[in-house]
Amino acid sequence: MIRLFLFRLRHYLKYRFRAVGLHSLHSPFLFELYNLVIKTSLDFRLENVEKLRKELKADHQIIDLYDLKEKKNYRKTIRSIAQTSLSKPKFSAFLYLLINHLKVTRVMETGTSLGINSLYMAGPERVKKVSTIEASPIIASIAKKQFSKLLQHKIEIKVGTVQEEFEALIVKEQPEICFIDADHRAEAVKLCVDHLINHCPHIKCIIVHDIYWSDDMFQGWNDLVKKNAFTLTIDLFQAGLIFPNMDMPKQHFTLRF
Repeated sequence: MIRLFLFRLRHYLKYRFRAVGLHSLHSPFLFELYNLVIKTSLDFRLENVEKLRKELKADHQIIDLYDLKEKKNYRKTIRSIAQTSLSKPKFSAFLYLLINHLKVTRVMETGTSLGINSLYMAGPERVKKVSTIEASPIIASIAKKQFSKLLQHKIEIKVGTVQEEFEALIVKEQPEICFIDADHRAEAVKLCVDHLINHCPHIKCIIVHDIYWSDDMFQGWNDLVKKNAFTLTIDLFQAGLIFPNMDMPKQHFTLRF
């Protein structure tokens, strides 16, 4: 744990040193992305979804879970899952604003967790559907309860692993944006990205969460950045953004978030 903490701290300090802000961006696309999405996410919130986040963080119900990687059962409170697994409100707001800014109508998510990010991504008026995959049946059932309170008609959740469900689902749904936040291994992320490129010609943006989760994830993200097919990639530390279909010379940016 100490080694992992030092790894993330070292890379965060490097990120802070490299990251640039609004005045370093000359491309109109990047200027608007920073000004209307990244910068605005600091203050934007969906209060009805934040109310659900607060309720989840106060829920002491104990649930039985199964760790697919460790092959063992364990118990946790919903409160502890909410405290450790949910994105910060600023990042949830970023997802909403990015989807709204790119005028997206169909969204894909891997790793539903308790459903807060799904609700944010379903929030923009243009969004017709959010398809989301969650490996844990009990976690999926809790997320469904949140969806029943807000925007249930826009969100469909599939219970299963990315390896089982992802390819067939994206072929069917043809998402324009995909948020990858399930299996935090470079191999699993590469699988998702490859499927998106092969099956979704109209994909506008791929969001890879937790690119500094581990050395494996960091190396996997760097491999994606180096691909010539991805002309624009962005490092926000919390996530990496891939824009596969930008008509521009290959560029990579580290932006202050």
